[in-house]
Parts: sequence; structure tokens; C-alpha cells
Amino acid sequence: MAWTPRTLADALNNIAELDIDIENNESSLIIKMNDYGDL
Repeated sequence: MAWTPRTLADALNNIAELDIDIENNESSLIIKMNDYGDL
């Protein structure tokens, strides 16, 4: 299986333990991780 940025973002989005935001449009793919640990 070849990983593309979109398939990687979809796979990460399906992991419930990760708190991430994904912004996708024609020119960019932004994956923001919102994990601040034990702050």
C-alpha cells in the first residue's frame, strides 16, 4: 500500500487516542496534533 498525505491523515484521524485536527484543500494538507500531555 502506498501512503499519500491524504491516506496518512485519514489513518491518523481514525485513531481515537490522538487529538488531531486535519485541514485539507487543493493546495495543502495540514495535520495539527493537539496533545499537550499532562499539562
